[in-house]
Formats: sequence, C-alpha cells, structure tokens
Amino acid sequence: YHANGILKEAQQRAAELFGAKETFFLINGSTSGILSAISAAVPRLGTLLMSRNSHKSAYHAIYLRGLETVYLLPAATEFGISGSISPAHVAQALDDLPQIRAVYITSPTYDGVASDIRTIAEIVHAYDLPLIVDEAHGAHFTLCDEFPESALECGADLVVQSLHKTLPALTQTALLHVNSER
Repeated sequence: YHANGILKEAQQRAAELFGAKETFFLINGSTSGILSAISAAVPRLGTLLMSRNSHKSAYHAIYLRGLETVYLLPAATEFGISGSISPAHVAQALDDLPQIRAVYITSPTYDGVASDIRTIAEIVHAYDLPLIVDEAHGAHFTLCDEFPESALECGADLVVQSLHKTLPALTQTALLHVNSER
C-alpha cells in the first residue's frame, strides 16, 4: 500500500505542481482524505473546531473518533447561501476553548465562496495547531492567477482536493496534501 515506482513519482510531481511537501493519491473521493486528515490531527475524544457547512465525511470522522465538535457558522451572503468563515470567529473560539486540537474549514464552499485562509492559518498557527482545509471545489486555484490563492499557498497544513470536481480527472479522483510538520 506504499506507493513506489511510477505512482510515487506521480505523487511527487503532484506535490511539486500544487506546492505541497507531500501529496497522496486517494480513491473514494475526498472522503478518505478528510477521514485521514481529521484522524491524524485530532486524538480520539479530542476537540475539533469545524465550519458547520462541512461535508458529511467530516461528521463521519467526528463520529468514528468520538470527537467533541465546536462549530463555526459561515456568514450568510446576500444570495442566501453559506459564505465564508470569519477569521475573528476562529480567533475567538481558540481563545475561549484551549482544548481545541485542530481547525477544519471548507473553502471554497460548494457555491464557490472562499474564506480568508491565509489569515485563518496565521491565527491557528499562533496556537501551534494544524489547519485542515477541505478544498474539494478548489483544486484549480493553483493553476491560474485569476482564482483565489490555494489553501496550500496560504499555509494550511493538510489540504484535501477533489480533482474530479474542477479539473479533468476520473470520478472520485482526489488528493491529500501535507504542507507542514504539524
């Protein structure tokens, strides 16, 4: 189950392209990456700070790990859809709840709304915690300056992308990027 040969080389090339320290190819879509990222970052029965508009696989990880969850509510937009996560709300939660072990944000949302990941990463890292970003709908961000900066460029520690949603890839093609030692 450890990549070698052409698979390992392809993962290394993907890491270079997307700007990650290490990249893992995933099957079963971003679900397996989300489960892995949360499981790696938060100890069993630990506490996760998470955006409320997260994918159901994040809720599955919470259940499997027995996690306590503190929710960040996304701002409402003028169109009535979920908006971005406020960096101020992240800072407040981390100030109020020292038991938090990781922060999990969905950006961009299914509707394409991106949060200020750079500022959120700076806040989270000031507490020496990992930031996990579900960037399932933003795998294309790295490929053009007209898009928002990718979560990897903004300093997120673990980033999950679904290539099949915004790039030409087969169904359920996803990546898990590791971007720090945290």
